[in-house]
Amino acid sequence: MRKGFTLVEVVVASVIILVVLSALSVALIFFIRGGKSLELQEGALTLARVEIAEIERLEEIPKSGRTERPDTLWGHPYTIETTVGFQGDNDNAVDVFVAVSSGDSVSIELTRRFYTDRNTNRQELL
Repeated sequence: MRKGFTLVEVVVASVIILVVLSALSVALIFFIRGGKSLELQEGALTLARVEIAEIERLEEIPKSGRTERPDTLWGHPYTIETTVGFQGDNDNAVDVFVAVSSGDSVSIELTRRFYTDRNTNRQELL
């Protein structure tokens, strides 16, 4: 008897290894994309929380309207959109919407309601 593998055995083993390595590379690409998406979402949420915290620190409620500005976190560009508007029935309730997006892939929205004395424009948290 001869020792070693036949050509058919080597080809079959090579095909099996090729299939396994292809599946592993597809899984690796999937995990890398998922990690990047998670990093973008975490960055957007961080920027939205910082924006809300900055508004909470103010002595006065910002004027009604919409503002948009670019920002960068961890090397990724984001757009921060802040909208301030008074509630229809309640003149003292002010809603602040903060939307943070990074291209078309990530969008985070936070809403915070403040109550204000219209005479002094000072805020109180709900």
